[in-house]
Amino acid sequence: LSQVAKLTALSSGLPFACITVYAATEKESKGQLMKPNQLPIYCPPPLKSKYVEEQPGYLQKQLSSVRQTTGRYIGWCKDAFVSVKNGIMDSIQFGKDAYVYLKNPPPEFLPKVGVITISGLAGIVLARKDSRFKKIAYPLGLTTLGISVCYPAQSVVIAKVTGKKLFSASHQTYEAVRSLWAKKEDVTKV
Repeated sequence: LSQVAKLTALSSGLPFACITVYAATEKESKGQLMKPNQLPIYCPPPLKSKYVEEQPGYLQKQLSSVRQTTGRYIGWCKDAFVSVKNGIMDSIQFGKDAYVYLKNPPPEFLPKVGVITISGLAGIVLARKDSRFKKIAYPLGLTTLGISVCYPAQSVVIAKVTGKKLFSASHQTYEAVRSLWAKKEDVTKV
């Protein structure tokens, strides 16, 4: 125990034993003062210095190409992951909302669902032996009709928005086709 105490005392006093303090008189210190520009860190660089860019080595080039190639795929995977994650979260939230709504539905909900379902089934029955177009158009058309009968206010809003979008798309298509024709006419005139 006494040796441990001696070693501890010796090790704790060791840093102080190495410090030596030199005292100088004022005359010596004034004579040895240096200006900041005389210090070696303030020396100006040589006038003939030239910057040479370091050329990457073979290994560095290969690692760079691997990093660039995999970077595209990693970015694509990240975007796909975020998209799938958002879709799953939206689906879960929709399921929760639907469960809460269907757990205690309003009294007019079930008759409206019945009308919409029967109109869709009637479309399937009417188009059972007709062409593929009619097999798609009849059920969709009659289901849309059933929805518009059961939810007239929402149908009007959707019809207005869809009408505006269709008008805008048709106007843009018309302008694009007209600009193509106008360019051809200008070329033929010259």
